[in-house]
Amino acid sequence: MTLLKKIFIFLIVFSLVFYFVRTNQEYSSRILVLNIGGVAALFGAVSTIFGILAAFAIQKEWDAWNALADAVNGEVDSLEKLYLWSAHFPEKIKRSFHENIKNYTALVIAHWRSTERGEKTSEIDDALEALNSDIYNIFSEAPELMSTTFSLFSNLLQHRSNRIEDSSRRMPHILKNTLQFASFLLILLSMFVGINNIWLAFLFTASIASLAFSIFVVLIDLDNPLKPGSWHITTKAYENLLARIGVYENKYAAQ
Repeated sequence: MTLLKKIFIFLIVFSLVFYFVRTNQEYSSRILVLNIGGVAALFGAVSTIFGILAAFAIQKEWDAWNALADAVNGEVDSLEKLYLWSAHFPEKIKRSFHENIKNYTALVIAHWRSTERGEKTSEIDDALEALNSDIYNIFSEAPELMSTTFSLFSNLLQHRSNRIEDSSRRMPHILKNTLQFASFLLILLSMFVGINNIWLAFLFTASIASLAFSIFVVLIDLDNPLKPGSWHITTKAYENLLARIGVYENKYAAQ
């Protein structure tokens, strides 16, 4: 579900609650306006605390998102460089290397969501072992190519390790629960800020509530980078790599 749809559903629920609160005689606009001075000051304090917490959490989650995106791009880049470099290998090893790289990339796509839990699948481990065996064969048949090959393979392993670690990292539960409570508190208290005109009151309180709700939704999306949401990291980079490999294969076949 997109962010706009979530906000739209939230606004419907919020409007119903707002109507109930502001049309209830015990919470009439007259009573609220009489307390506007104190309510506004206290609401401002709650808003400030929420803003500080949200800013801190978004910055940390955004850094983690960027780290994961860098790991994904680094892994794809290492695979492509290995594929291109392997064109210099002896023919038998080259064919095996190309097949193992394609197999590894396809397996990463197939098991993408398992990475969200920090899991390493045996099929992908087997594909890496097959690549490692090819590198060992290079050491026997073309040792002059070994140094660069091993360096590229080491980069691949490092980026893969970073991808798995970054994708399984989650916001501490105490911070998530605190932000959830702060969002709820801000949304609830916004209804009690005294504004005499009910339509003007709805405009301001709905805006404040929607903003608090949107910030919390964004944080949840950032905290689950592989889970489908308003935006998330997909397997598109790996799929594009397979497409480019197909182009390389056609080029090699034509030579």
